[in-house]
Amino acid sequence: MITLILILSFTGFYLGYASTKRQKVPVHLYIENWCQQKSKAANSLGYVLLLFACSLTIYQFGWGSGIFTFTIILMTIASLVILLQPLHLITYKTILPTILILFLMELSIL
Repeated sequence: MITLILILSFTGFYLGYASTKRQKVPVHLYIENWCQQKSKAANSLGYVLLLFACSLTIYQFGWGSGIFTFTIILMTIASLVILLQPLHLITYKTILPTILILFLMELSIL
């Protein structure tokens, strides 16, 4: 469940980040073209994904800890995207192994 929350939070924030007109986002994930062409749809989808991730976090941890945990998750993901995207480190080759490692770690804890 935590891996799903992290994936939804990353995708929601990245859609909002890639659809901005001020930032020059390089095309590495091929979703950036769609975000640049349909920025309103990308922003709306990003907000919906972030809201869904927040509701899953609240369901998982309760109201107080869920909102606090989601805030920490969102701050961490936002910082990583803003730091790593200009260095061209967010690609399929880095995202997929990271998600796989997080999922395996979550399964091993259970």
